[in-house]
Amino acid sequence: QLSKYYYDVISRIRDAKSILILGPGEAKGEFVKRLQREGLGGNVVGVDAVDKMTDRQIAARVRLQFQA
Repeated sequence: QLSKYYYDVISRIRDAKSILILGPGEAKGEFVKRLQREGLGGNVVGVDAVDKMTDRQIAARVRLQFQA
């Protein structure tokens, strides 16, 4: 099931130039490995371990990452 989920997510972000991965647990690392196998590893700009976040916290973290 997780493999299909990763496939679905990757199919939706394939054209992304920058990928920021946030979340708890070990799945982040597995997802980065999958992105690398799919040739998208170079697009990962950050991987952060975070617990529950509100929409505002997520937006703030993304703004912080992508400030020019």
